[in-house]
Amino acid sequence: MTTTMRLTPAIGVQRSGGETAPRPELEPIFTALAARWETDGRTVPGRADEEWAVLARRYPWPVR
Repeated sequence: MTTTMRLTPAIGVQRSGGETAPRPELEPIFTALAARWETDGRTVPGRADEEWAVLARRYPWPVR
């Protein structure tokens, strides 16, 4: 028996045709927390992470 799990896109994820799902208004406490993390240089959910992008672009195996 095969089970298939269908994943639903997260809020704000790019959809086909260039359409983006609308983001709900965030609670002020989460907005303040995200701002604090950003000023501390931490990764903030929903924002680009340059360090991860650099690591993901690298070839995973050493060249022989």
